Amino acid sequence: MMFPRMTTGDWIFWSILSWIFVNLLWLKFVERFVPFWVGIIVATVFALFLLRFGPRPKEEEEEEGEE
Repeated sequence: MMFPRMTTGDWIFWSILSWIFVNLLWLKFVERFVPFWVGIIVATVFALFLLRFGPRPKEEEEEEGEE
């Protein structure tokens, strides 16, 4: 799955939305089996992953310069 190239502000926004979404899914489907605090950790790791590894427009500019 390839994420679109977005600015850092966009990735912060989507990280916050994904954090909320993962926690809501956790409450609906998983909380019966695993405590909610584990879901908070999972959602935080996923949001940080998006922030850290989301492609940036700067990377695309650097690739064009090499060709």
